[in-house]
Amino acid sequence: MTTRSLLVASLPTGPQDPLGETPPRRPGSVRRTTAIDQRRGARGEPQALVASGRDLLTRADATTELLDEVSVRATVDTTGLLTAIESDPPEPGLAALVGVHASRGFRQRVDEALPDHRAAATILHQLLDDVPMAVLISGYGLTRELGDDWELPLSEADRLADLCAGWQRGATMLGALEATGIFPIPIGPVAPDLTSDDDPRGWHDLGPMVARSVRRRRRLDLVGGEPLALDVHFRDSHLGADGVEDVLHEYTLTAAVDPVSLTVRSSEAAVRVLPWPECPGALGSASRIVGERVGDLRRLVAADFKGTSTCTHLNDVLRSVAGVTALAVPLR
Repeated sequence: MTTRSLLVASLPTGPQDPLGETPPRRPGSVRRTTAIDQRRGARGEPQALVASGRDLLTRADATTELLDEVSVRATVDTTGLLTAIESDPPEPGLAALVGVHASRGFRQRVDEALPDHRAAATILHQLLDDVPMAVLISGYGLTRELGDDWELPLSEADRLADLCAGWQRGATMLGALEATGIFPIPIGPVAPDLTSDDDPRGWHDLGPMVARSVRRRRRLDLVGGEPLALDVHFRDSHLGADGVEDVLHEYTLTAAVDPVSLTVRSSEAAVRVLPWPECPGALGSASRIVGERVGDLRRLVAADFKGTSTCTHLNDVLRSVAGVTALAVPLR
């Protein structure tokens, strides 16, 4: 074992209980599934971004209707700039994103280029909204492969301190860095397969992961009624050069939504997998969306959900609840 892996093995972890199955689709519901893969080439080479999603209506008689389906391919160069992007079906507005940094200011540029997609909370908008974090966590694989040859500069750690629950000053991760000079890079539990032979349409075709890539996948189930019932599953995973897929972050969330105003009546998150014991301290932030309209959540979370009472990845779960705007339409 390397010095870093020995350190990681000595540290306490957060929850390590990934979801082992996907619940069956319920009659009178809409399921949105999305996935975005960040595929990293050799050092110094561009990265490929491959994303896809589907909205599927399951009627009361269990028959189904495909409501929307989108795929996206893009290239991100070594400086973080988006150098190419295309979608199926084609979207001309994507051309405005070429040359934009895939992290800094990207979401704002998406909203400016595709305002109708933002307003309608389409699959395409969700996939593009996930690009900055997909790019950020794509570096995880590189740090794993470099092992003891990679370090996080102390100045960078200080800049990120108190960003979220897991990055608290003096907590497990930064405490270990301060004590040893080694930045701990966690390895999560093996990722269970979420597809089911009993429900072959439970997920759209994601395609196989490729080695040295990170995948962010989501499932949103919205069930009609009074109130609308929302069930969300979110997972980030990494497939290493050894062919083993491990889970980095995983949450579930349940919420009740007013069917007329689309205001959140209740919201509760649960942790399945997080790297550090301090990370679940952010769970209470999920209740802060109660009383808000789903269409306002992306703006609200970006503006107000900051600091050690929050989690960057839970924030992205809460942002995705905006998708109810689209999913509720066929249930009315």
